[in-house]
Amino acid sequence: EPVESHELWCAIARQLRRLAADERTEVRTCSLHTLTSILTSHGAQLSGSTWDYALFRALLPMMREVCEAAAAACATQQVAKPLGKEGGVPVLMLLHHSRDTASKQWDETWVLLLHSSTRLFRAFLPTLMARPRFSKAWARLLAFCRTSLLAARRS
Repeated sequence: EPVESHELWCAIARQLRRLAADERTEVRTCSLHTLTSILTSHGAQLSGSTWDYALFRALLPMMREVCEAAAAACATQQVAKPLGKEGGVPVLMLLHHSRDTASKQWDETWVLLLHSSTRLFRAFLPTLMARPRFSKAWARLLAFCRTSLLAARRS
């Protein structure tokens, strides 16, 4: 894999990581789906250094950032967006009760990240196991799974 290609993959992973922490749940969801999709589609062609970057500079830090954001999110304030006014009264977007607070929306991101990361590890386990820092990545994945299982969430 040429250096330019590695740098491009790193830039993509870096930007998707940044978007995975966006306050807008739709942006976070698209970012995680995109990262998972491109790694799943192109993972067999990625170099070891690109996989290292994707893991240690994108996916694993995302786990910490999502956990922190979910813990800090408000569990009571409604997040329905105003659509306009009708007769001087604000009209709000209707949200399902399972997504009506920032906390619930961050929980949804957490679940998506858990699914995406375990799917990537499962799909590319032999490739990842060959990396020198695999045991560290594996330990962090298991810690994220443990935190997810022990979290007092109803996602």
